[in-house]
Amino acid sequence: MIELKTKNLKTIYAVGIDLGGTFIKSAIVDSKGKILKHYKTEAYSNIGPKKVIEQIEKCIAELRKGFKQEISGIGIGAPGIVTRGIIKYPPNFKGWKEVNIKKQFEKKYKLETIVDNDANCAGLAELRFGHGKKYNNFIFLTLGTGIGGAMVLNGEIYRGEQNGAGEFGMMTINYNGPMCLGGNRGSIEAHIGRNYFLEQNQKEIRKLGVNIDFEDINMFARKGNKTAKKLLNLYGFYLGVAITNYFNLMDVRTAILGGGISNNYGYFIRECNKTIRERSLKTIRKKFRVLKSAINNSAGILGASALIFE
Repeated sequence: MIELKTKNLKTIYAVGIDLGGTFIKSAIVDSKGKILKHYKTEAYSNIGPKKVIEQIEKCIAELRKGFKQEISGIGIGAPGIVTRGIIKYPPNFKGWKEVNIKKQFEKKYKLETIVDNDANCAGLAELRFGHGKKYNNFIFLTLGTGIGGAMVLNGEIYRGEQNGAGEFGMMTINYNGPMCLGGNRGSIEAHIGRNYFLEQNQKEIRKLGVNIDFEDINMFARKGNKTAKKLLNLYGFYLGVAITNYFNLMDVRTAILGGGISNNYGYFIRECNKTIRERSLKTIRKKFRVLKSAINNSAGILGASALIFE
């Protein structure tokens, strides 16, 4: 069992919310790191902030239904820059500017609410319970609808001057490339964010069928389909270019991959590693590692709840 470090001797309970562009994952977690109750629903990020907040509240209501223990607080991991509980311009969330989730939820629920960047939460969970036990310096990447990142340096989350550090998805890899919702042309997110990748490679994807998602591409790849393997190699190439930039800049040799698309790890990692070896500094290409998260499915929720326990 995962053990969360807490100053409290008795077991306490928190709601952990992992806010994604497609789904909201939530759970009641105890201070020993055990997930007691889980609920998942659509985010409806394409509608607007009011609808997203309604969906978060739906999660909290479902989790609290029938749960008899006292809840100590609500931890929320959200995309984009988060400052003092205010979620600012999250990419892939339509019509969202700056929303003070902390203020709204503390008023509504009378519970301490702590909000942080979702990738920071996942990185915190990985640091405490996953590969972070072995590596003190790494970039943690969430590969999904958006591409988030958490920078771990010397065993600590590096947040930057205004809590904006680690926005890996906004890194430019093609100055004249496609535009992303974050407003940056040719960003890594515009190339390997879930919806962008599927849209930009429709010609190849149509060879596989209709309504194809990454799970389907993965399935076709397992069956040896050349088109599926070609698509995942392309994904690995773009990812490798982006990680190379980070490795070269920071002299960090470890990247850890989480998020739903990391489930395709086995089919894109070879091309990713090949690209890093070809493009990184000679001192780095001799020794680096790109790992799949050890706690991927629960990282966001555990990290969000850890905000309360910490």
